[in-house]
Amino acid sequence: MQKKIVKIFIIVFLTTISIPFVFVILQIKVTPVNKQEKKISLNFKRNFPLRSDLFKVYSQGKNNVFGSEPIPNGVVEGKNGWKFLGNKFSNALSESKGLVVFNQKQLSKISKNLLEKKEWLDKQNIKFYFSIAPNKHSIYGNMIPIKKSNRKTKFEQLDSICKSLDIKFIDLGSNFPKNDSLRLYHKTDSHWNHYGAFYAYNSTLEAIMPDFKNVDFNYRTMKDMDIEKFWAHIGDLNRALFLEQNEEFINVKPKKPFSFTTQEKILTVPSNYHFGSHFYEERYKSNANDLKILMLRDSFFGAYFESIADSFGESVFIWRHNFNKELIESEKPDILCYELVERNIDILLTENFNHSPD
Repeated sequence: MQKKIVKIFIIVFLTTISIPFVFVILQIKVTPVNKQEKKISLNFKRNFPLRSDLFKVYSQGKNNVFGSEPIPNGVVEGKNGWKFLGNKFSNALSESKGLVVFNQKQLSKISKNLLEKKEWLDKQNIKFYFSIAPNKHSIYGNMIPIKKSNRKTKFEQLDSICKSLDIKFIDLGSNFPKNDSLRLYHKTDSHWNHYGAFYAYNSTLEAIMPDFKNVDFNYRTMKDMDIEKFWAHIGDLNRALFLEQNEEFINVKPKKPFSFTTQEKILTVPSNYHFGSHFYEERYKSNANDLKILMLRDSFFGAYFESIADSFGESVFIWRHNFNKELIESEKPDILCYELVERNIDILLTENFNHSPD
């Protein structure tokens, strides 16, 4: 009987590991989802059949049976069910703890790049604001059992640079309430929720309004918003581990509806744009005032774009961080706001001031 069980196990095992090779034999070519990509020959590492299904089984086994991380340095398990990006993603963990910082050469390069931007924008009579969304690690660092270094983090180093250059620096977490019972970030996602993002809107407007004292921005505070909670299937960190888990979503909705209107897109999407083409450009108009804002942004901005769109007469949001002078000159904004999440701060070392050809 025991020998029979062993034989059955061997047959099942061999059959399971053979399934992907059967798919390989049948599937000679692979056509990418991105239409701008050329058809490619089979790449076994990239197009391994049933890869996601097999990894899902492996991930759940590592988590549920052995209680360990399936992706070393990819996702860090914190206290009370919190998950954080690991060092695999831009050294997010070490940078938030001040364990990896900019050296003097890097600081000089960043200072030079930012000063060039500021001087050029000053000549165009465009107000320049540089805003940073804090990593979740920086706000909920107490959920990770690693002590923060006494050194300034890259986030804090950039703040110091902007102050020395007289560039308006916006800490998008500066208005976060202390010891609030409501979460500002998702527990199983690397982004903030809409509750935290609304405070980022407050920080942005409070930095801009003093420079335009006689302008009505249709400014809203949390008193003007309703808070709602519901359970939703979210969590990019769970998805990275192939875990299916719902989480309580904390959202904010305006008591008085937003009045902005969506405008037609007019820009050509760059040929090397790596997000979906529909994400590149967004345009809105409102009756708030006559100011036009151009926002170079990332995924964190998506949770509070409506509040910004409702506070400016014209808004253009570009999901890209290339400092494209031709684009800025054609748009002629009154305000340029550069929004960046802390974990991507190294882009300031690689981005050229002049528009890089597509």
